[in-house]
Amino acid sequence: MSIEEYRRQILTALLAKTNTKGEPCFDESSARELLAQLSDEELKEGLLFNTPEDVADVLSGVGKL
Repeated sequence: MSIEEYRRQILTALLAKTNTKGEPCFDESSARELLAQLSDEELKEGLLFNTPEDVADVLSGVGKL
């Protein structure tokens, strides 16, 4: 999988996250902002060990601080 595809899948996973009321946790702008915190190099390192959903989980935890 390419880094671009990995980023798209992480973005999709972030946008799919909902709160307890079923409302989206992130709009596209805030999801892209969170994802931009990770460089291509960081994503390349994690690609072998983390699913896009795993990365989205970590990023969504960062976004709630």
